[in-house]
Amino acid sequence: MNSILLITNNLKWSSEISHSAADKGFFVNNLSNPDMDDLDLFLKKDKDAAVIYDLSVKDDFKKNLEFISKIRDNFSKPVIISASDYIEADERKLFALKVDDYITNVLNADRILLRTIHLIELYKRLVSENINNFKKYIYKDFEISLKHFQVKYLGTKMDLTPKEFNIFYYMVRHHDQVLSREQIFRGVWREDGNDADLFISSRIVDMHVSHLRDKLKALPGNNVFIKTVRGFGYILN
Repeated sequence: MNSILLITNNLKWSSEISHSAADKGFFVNNLSNPDMDDLDLFLKKDKDAAVIYDLSVKDDFKKNLEFISKIRDNFSKPVIISASDYIEADERKLFALKVDDYITNVLNADRILLRTIHLIELYKRLVSENINNFKKYIYKDFEISLKHFQVKYLGTKMDLTPKEFNIFYYMVRHHDQVLSREQIFRGVWREDGNDADLFISSRIVDMHVSHLRDKLKALPGNNVFIKTVRGFGYILN
């Protein structure tokens, strides 16, 4: 049975969605008042077909953005945001994080699930239609599978987050080329990033590159490393 992760502390709404989802062949995992450790636990399981995030779960919208950013960076399937009221500024910030939908005003279980299941099927169809176009890239002792979004080192799967996978794939395609933080940000996050985005991006890129670099260093016998070119950016060689 497919499962959906529902993040809300609205028990009545959670119950309505759970019952409606069961009729449609879906099981709902409910997470209320989450912290980052809770998210890590659920996201690492990678068994949910979609995430529905209720903005009322946190009083602070900035805190919600932190959690949603964490989800988007580590979850490659549909992310749907729900809210009781529509706020245009919030919508812009949410879609900047690459969420798939922002549903407001009428928190109807059937309406939420209709759109969620549509997105789940859309994701599946896109993968199915392009299955013959997926390729495997070989770089030294690494095998990159675009079908499964995974990297293997000497045949063993690496434990990479979606963002780490995308950064590694991007750097492999531009290996032996010095890449600025701006180039990595535009290549992995947003092609149309504005100046404000790019200012924030330096810390984001540094954080994810640092995590990826540590994982590469931990591989026995590996001679592929990410090097820092002071004043310019990073290079994979």
